[in-house]
Amino acid sequence: MSIVDYVRILRKNAVLLLVMITVGGLCAGAAFLLQSREYTSQTELFVSTVEAANPDQKQIASAFVQERLRTYVDLANSRKVLEPVIRELSLDFTPEELADKVSASSDHGTVLLTVDATAASPGQAALLSESVANNLTKTITDLESRHGKAQSGIRLAVANDAIVPVSPDGPAWWLYVTIGMLLGASLGIAGALFRSAVDSKIREISGIREITNAPILGSLPMHSDSSSRTGVPALRQDTPYDEAIRRLRTNLRFVRVEDSSNILAVTSSIPSEGKTSTCIELAVSLAQSGQRVALVDVDLRQPAVADRLGLENSAGLTTALVGAADVHDLLQPWGQDELYVLTAGDSVANPVELIESRAMAKLMAVLGNDFDTVLLDCPPVLPVTDGLLLAKSAGRIVHVVAVNQASRNELDEALQDLSVVDTPLSLVVNKVPLGHADLNGYTVSYTSAPQERTAEPQLVPSGGRSGHEHTILAERTASGSWMSDQLGSESTAHIPRRWPVTEPGSGRQQDATADKRSATLARRLGKRAKRRFGPEHRS
Repeated sequence: MSIVDYVRILRKNAVLLLVMITVGGLCAGAAFLLQSREYTSQTELFVSTVEAANPDQKQIASAFVQERLRTYVDLANSRKVLEPVIRELSLDFTPEELADKVSASSDHGTVLLTVDATAASPGQAALLSESVANNLTKTITDLESRHGKAQSGIRLAVANDAIVPVSPDGPAWWLYVTIGMLLGASLGIAGALFRSAVDSKIREISGIREITNAPILGSLPMHSDSSSRTGVPALRQDTPYDEAIRRLRTNLRFVRVEDSSNILAVTSSIPSEGKTSTCIELAVSLAQSGQRVALVDVDLRQPAVADRLGLENSAGLTTALVGAADVHDLLQPWGQDELYVLTAGDSVANPVELIESRAMAKLMAVLGNDFDTVLLDCPPVLPVTDGLLLAKSAGRIVHVVAVNQASRNELDEALQDLSVVDTPLSLVVNKVPLGHADLNGYTVSYTSAPQERTAEPQLVPSGGRSGHEHTILAERTASGSWMSDQLGSESTAHIPRRWPVTEPGSGRQQDATADKRSATLARRLGKRAKRRFGPEHRS
């Protein structure tokens, strides 16, 4: 993995990192507050000898003092020094317990003896240090005196009195919090790396390329469900999703050069990966490019095309397969382009038998001959075998993979199942979040420039222009009105044709009227199918 991959992992787990850093800082602050605070005070004693007569004696005396200091350091924790301190300060400690709170030290090459005392309060620490220093001085003087007289050659004097400490011992609170936050960040990074290592979801295109070498036709950004084509086909023409669909259409045109059939089977590994939405959007885009497209809902278990497009589903694919109606009479036009939809029809108990029937193969042959492109909205591969059966009759399989939804194992298993069919396979990455690196610039806005409206020509008085000029202006005005009519017709070009419905509570007369309208619409659809496809295709 490169540094960029590590940065992506940390960005994906930014919430985890922030939580761990916050928890680490809070825990460290709590540990600081719960910790028992102790204060330490110091008293420094200066150790010297009597005045020497010559330099040699001074040097010998200095060496003697430094040698004695080693003994005086150990003497500070003795019972002879600490017992008087306990009596003097009325402490509730034994000499052994007080020895843990008192210490003495001396730096090499100096004649200073430092007495440290630790207590729960600053004032008590200063008193304890001062008392230990005084009693240590008395004890050393007594031990160094000859015959109990103050004739010792060693003198101890207080060089620095004990000072009441201001801050407790140990690191400051901010240092505690900083260390806790660093520890939390370390745990957060470790958790992010571990989560990335055990995560089996498809997060980016690189994860797909590790599984298969099949061509990826495009990446579709995530879009809301409110954009479902239940009415007009999307007046949005410059959105990132529409541009991604157009790129998918273009790439699909290049890879289909050597396909054996013009039938495309659109499927996915598991449900809810967006195969139906992708199939519908691709069908609309192909129809807008000038192709004659047939969209067939072959998901007989959970059909969704009719609901998405607002079409009637009472008669459809199952009706044609059982021989109850001709397929050309069941095709429902959608929009003003050459897009015809064959819905799934009524649910059946044996969808696999219908898909494997000869009627299905014959229907696919008829549609493949009558249309430039036939799109099959197939069921997902892993839950049922319908998709594998339908892929045999297709010239290419378009497998939709949803980011952050399908796992590596599911995609690998689905691709292994599809490899048995021996049909060319292409992939489409769906539901890619906006701003993701795999969108390849789809989020950049590049909308059409607004066009300025041309002012309508104004007629001038008869003396200002000739008759020929008036004729030209009239022709231009008529031409402008023709363009306005064309633009007005294009604005309603994609209104779907809906089956008429009766208004509730209208009585028997309205029911009869509705039945008459339905029969009229059925006859019109039959006549239109005859004009479109001709009688020679009917069997």
